[in-house]
Amino acid sequence: MRWKFVLATLFLVAGVPVFSQSDPAAIMSSLQVNAGFGLSAYRDDFEGPGIMEGSTLWFDVYPHRGPKLLEGFGVDIEVRDIDFGRPPTQPSNLREVTGGGGLIYSWRHFHNLNPYGKVDWEVAGIDFHAGNPRYNYDTRNLSAYGLGIEYRIVQHISVRAGYEEQFWQRLFQDHAISTPTGIALKPRGVTVGAFYEFDRIHMRWPVQEK
Repeated sequence: MRWKFVLATLFLVAGVPVFSQSDPAAIMSSLQVNAGFGLSAYRDDFEGPGIMEGSTLWFDVYPHRGPKLLEGFGVDIEVRDIDFGRPPTQPSNLREVTGGGGLIYSWRHFHNLNPYGKVDWEVAGIDFHAGNPRYNYDTRNLSAYGLGIEYRIVQHISVRAGYEEQFWQRLFQDHAISTPTGIALKPRGVTVGAFYEFDRIHMRWPVQEK
């Protein structure tokens, strides 16, 4: 639930009152929204070594309001499906689907090149074979950390390459035992794709005069 707190905090910052000269009874705010799609290659970390592939969809929202100290911070929302290219060392039905959101920081120091870092809190679903036909799917919470680079190639369109590492809650853990059991998954991999940067979305919030 921590990522929901991050989302709420950022949008609260986005609404810091700055009054327009033309209309003192309104708050003006704007958002930059990026929508992207990419292909991912991940070490699934389930049973033995192996790389699997999949697709990733993401949205980044940057509020253009608030203190200058927060400039470059935004909200990151991602959905990833690692579902094909299974190596023979892995179960034939292995699939890892993750989705959630968190905080992203884009360092906009250069003209077209923007390094970024992010931290997300997500929910994961995993399909597997565990010797029990009634137990071949489970869900876990996870945290994820990533670094990458974005490069604008034309107006509104940029390419993005990033690395991410995930830290899942343990699978197959026996909670009746005090010592940790089960499998601690740490999938990690790269995603390469492109995104479209929409024109700034302007919002006008009426203020009730006293």
